[in-house]
Amino acid sequence: MKRAFFLIVLILVPALLRADAVTVLKSVPSTFVYPTNGFLPFNIHRGTQTMLSLMLRGATFDNPQGVACALLKTDHDPKDPTQDVVVTLVGVNSGAGEIIYNVGLKDIKRFGSTGKGTGQFLNPTGVAINSDGEVAVADTGNHRIVLLKHDGLRIRWVKALGKKGSGIGQFENPLAVAYDSQNNLYIADAGNHRVQVRDPHGKFRVLNIAGLEAPCALAVIDQKEAWTFYRQGIYADRLAVIDQMGDRLQTFSLEGQLLSGVTSAQLADGPMKLSACAFDYYGNLIATDFEKCCLRKFDRNLKEIVSFGNPGIGDFEFSEPRGIAFNRQFGQILVSEKDSVQYFWSGADALRLKVTPEKAKDHISFFLTERALVTAVIQKTDGTDVKELAHAKDLEEGDQELDWIPQASDLAGGYQVKLTVMATYSSRERVAKEVVEPFTFQK
Repeated sequence: MKRAFFLIVLILVPALLRADAVTVLKSVPSTFVYPTNGFLPFNIHRGTQTMLSLMLRGATFDNPQGVACALLKTDHDPKDPTQDVVVTLVGVNSGAGEIIYNVGLKDIKRFGSTGKGTGQFLNPTGVAINSDGEVAVADTGNHRIVLLKHDGLRIRWVKALGKKGSGIGQFENPLAVAYDSQNNLYIADAGNHRVQVRDPHGKFRVLNIAGLEAPCALAVIDQKEAWTFYRQGIYADRLAVIDQMGDRLQTFSLEGQLLSGVTSAQLADGPMKLSACAFDYYGNLIATDFEKCCLRKFDRNLKEIVSFGNPGIGDFEFSEPRGIAFNRQFGQILVSEKDSVQYFWSGADALRLKVTPEKAKDHISFFLTERALVTAVIQKTDGTDVKELAHAKDLEEGDQELDWIPQASDLAGGYQVKLTVMATYSSRERVAKEVVEPFTFQK
């Protein structure tokens, strides 16, 4: 019973069935939300050390680092979408020199030990997995990339690539890896201040990116992805790279052309120390901030949308967050921390709701942290509806505006605007955020 319980908590199980009722949040942040009541046993959304030890005898969180996820072809029946029920996760337990992974909903296993030989790792950091079950590990201390294979039942060793050096296909302290949809493998070769790419045929090349300083994390998205919004243009094919000890995040074309960048100096609440990042379905970037113990969400041009969470071990809190995995099909998120892992759905929030009186109308402004379905209603202060301004209107993230034009029959006095926002995927029809702002209407 405990085994099945922990598996469901730890593994990303897509929300395939519609919820019977929508959970409405009012006083908590909702850019990212926990699964609704009843979705997980006992509503537990954080995997702790106690849970891990119940699943893997003798296992402990020992400097956990990168995490990655994929829907394996071995678990997928394209003729039956209800079979898309389990996402395979792999995580790096760096201090123990091991990879922790799941086998469907049947088991959680680990692979590896500390060392330099076959089946061993030395302070590994990053990990990636694709739908074919190919797993790549940045075996940092051994200055190599290790290839593994998840066949749906277990992980096995394939081979180790490279050695310490500065030549093509050689590495110095590689820290991160990421697959694109065509199974090209991108590698943050930190000690050599560069990004290398290995194609599916095993050929290496160095991306022509000038000025990188010890890249420590990366993410990639491309137009041939099964689940991505942009199929053309500059947002379709991008590489995100964190460098300068987590102080800088940049995006590039897949050929290495700089597209955008952000540093701590540009943030109101810096400094930051980003440790990992992931693209969402709409091409925004979500990064873990080890220094501030939060998640940072950036838009497609790396303008910060929101900082989410605070230091701690409670809800909406993080303890030295490290790796992040994002399932773009369903908008599910896994974040590894110092002594646990957390599971979220992508949600939506409305910030800075304001009503400004103007000639013959009242102007309503707000900021969305995620593309959302927005319903806006003018009400009397007792909650009686006066006018619906929008109903499940699909609006992009960022600044938004609506107007209320009062009728002659509307009396002067106290009113309120009620916004209800719901993410367009992931938590859709399960979780909504309600924000209310009172105002005075003067004729």
